[in-house]
Amino acid sequence: MIDKGLAKFGDSLINFLYSLALTEFLGKPTGDRVPNASLAIALDLAGLSKGLRRMDKHAKGDYAEALIAQAWLEGVISEREAIEIIKANLSVDVLDFSKKKEAIGKALAPLLRVVAERLTSSRV
Repeated sequence: MIDKGLAKFGDSLINFLYSLALTEFLGKPTGDRVPNASLAIALDLAGLSKGLRRMDKHAKGDYAEALIAQAWLEGVISEREAIEIIKANLSVDVLDFSKKKEAIGKALAPLLRVVAERLTSSRV
C-alpha cells in the first residue's frame, strides 16, 4: 500500500530535483515534470519493480515518488546529492520528444537504486 500523501509530496520533490538537475545540465533555467511512465521505466532499470508486476505505470510512479520522498524525509539523501546523481545520468535525449520518457527514466534509475539501498540499510 502506498501512502498517498507521501507520493504527492514525492511528486513535487522529484519534479523540483529533476528541474534543478536539468537546469544545471543545460546551463540555463528551465523546469519540467517527470512523467509516471519515466518513473516506471526507472523502477524497472533499477531492478525495483519485481514485486510491482500488477501495478500500472501510475501506481509505479506513485511508488517511486513515495520512495524518494521517504528517503529525503529520513535524511538518507540530500537535495544536492540527488541532483548530482540525476545530472550525471542525463543525456541530450531528454530534449528529443520521442526519447524523452526513456531518457528521464535512465537518469532517475540510479537515484532510485541509491535511495532503495539506503532505506533498506537504515532499517537494519
